[in-house]
Amino acid sequence: MTADHVYQLATAIFEHLRVDKPITQQLIRYGKKEDTPLPEASNEMISERQAYELAFNTLKYQDLLEDVVIDSCFHTSQQIAEDSLPLLMVMLYDFQDRKFLARERVKEEGEESLLEVQRMEGCLYRCKTKLAASLARCRVKQDLVSISCLLSDQVRTKQQRARTLPLYAWVNTLQSSVDEVCEVLHSWCVCEVGGVSNLEGCVYCHDPLGLHMLVFPAQLITLLQDCHLTKQHTLNIQDRSVCLAVCALCPLLSKDSDVLVVGSFSALTLAHIAVRAAACSARVLVCGGEHSPTQREQIQRVLAQMDIKNVRVLSEDFRGLDQWDSRFQRLKVILILPQCSSSALHDPVETLLSEHGDCDLLQDLSKGEGSVSQNRIHALMTRQTQDLTHALSFPKVQAVVYCTRSVYPEENELLVKRVLEKAVTHHKLLPYKLSGPVLSEGSGSEVGRDTTRERFFKVEPSEHTNGCFIALLAREADPVKVESVQDVLARAAAKGLLGGILTDQSHAPKKGRQRKTLPQVPTDQSLGASSQELPSLPEPGPQSGPGNSNKPSALI
Repeated sequence: MTADHVYQLATAIFEHLRVDKPITQQLIRYGKKEDTPLPEASNEMISERQAYELAFNTLKYQDLLEDVVIDSCFHTSQQIAEDSLPLLMVMLYDFQDRKFLARERVKEEGEESLLEVQRMEGCLYRCKTKLAASLARCRVKQDLVSISCLLSDQVRTKQQRARTLPLYAWVNTLQSSVDEVCEVLHSWCVCEVGGVSNLEGCVYCHDPLGLHMLVFPAQLITLLQDCHLTKQHTLNIQDRSVCLAVCALCPLLSKDSDVLVVGSFSALTLAHIAVRAAACSARVLVCGGEHSPTQREQIQRVLAQMDIKNVRVLSEDFRGLDQWDSRFQRLKVILILPQCSSSALHDPVETLLSEHGDCDLLQDLSKGEGSVSQNRIHALMTRQTQDLTHALSFPKVQAVVYCTRSVYPEENELLVKRVLEKAVTHHKLLPYKLSGPVLSEGSGSEVGRDTTRERFFKVEPSEHTNGCFIALLAREADPVKVESVQDVLARAAAKGLLGGILTDQSHAPKKGRQRKTLPQVPTDQSLGASSQELPSLPEPGPQSGPGNSNKPSALI
């Protein structure tokens, strides 16, 4: 059942995202489009998602819906004003999706009926026979077995997979263990099977890439959402593409160190990172300046509900942080989850909403893979490059994890290689190199692969999972060339450091004669590699000095 306020929100979203066609191609003249931001969503996440899904589907079928309106003369016979046409589009899509059946009205407490929605619904219902006939004529004219045949192959495949995509969930090990959760599932007659390809019925399996993650068939969504494990945040349902970024982070965490999380992510993602960090007494830093007041409030609420205390919220934006700030003396790892094209997601709406992505992307994603405009890709790449470049400038950081949900090389391997080539490393620090992320022994399984030749980790979109891309950049030393004693002494003599010793070749040891081996003398090169390029610098105290700033922050 679609509530009136869902129609209202979906109309505003569709009006914001639709693209005006050239005048010669316009079948329907919409009112003047105002460049206004998307409206504040309802407090209920389910209503917000329902409205975005409705607007997204209306975008997919906009051409067909306009054909039906024109063929039936609905907008002229019912005297629909131009500024009401966006409402007509979203309600007509929902009406035909219900097979032109009347909407069940269950008025919730506090919900108000909207006069404009009621009027439009009455007009649609009175003309349902004419509208159904027009839809049938349009399908016959275009030889459509179903209206989904209008969609591109990529969009149609994604739409079909989204309906049956398995559910992934991670266990909050601060509250319970994976074995204890499995015991509860067994008590509900939810049995364990051997892999995602066997997920059918009331079953679950372990994710081979995340030892603390479980996988369920899509039909168990109601059971999981209503059970106490989920309501108490012991079991947390979340998209796998986000969870795998946390799995890649886990092997890099160390005792009494900090990890900084950068980009667009939800409170649940931050909680997942904090739970894994707490296992090794690590702390999580997050830049609060990059999140809206509503998002910061949500972060505090979720962390309080899960009794997580190892998260510190900084007041600045990431790119406003000084890498020499004394607050980052324990910082060892940075995780970057940037806004990206979300082109590797089957159902982009849910993840874009939950992980605070850019919902304007729905305009392009409604057309299929490869349809994201170059201007939008360039804008995303610019921000991604800036974040990754700044992350590589922190002197104490030993590793940077970069993760997207994109299929475009421009946002993935090409961007990482380009940033790495241009990175400037302090002469006393080891340079960054690509290092294949370590997830688990299941990296070669049916749901993930490690492209070891290029040292990137990719999960391709499939019927079992959304896709993602992960790169790990770590400081690694180059192997030091070992010189012979004779080479060292000869080079030292050439610089005049031996006071004339061995300047005469007759003093050099004769070939074939056994001599006692001299202790090897370290070279300038080996000394530099062993003392000047050590990644572990002395830990300074809490004092502040030039270049250090102690800006206000909140400890949660």
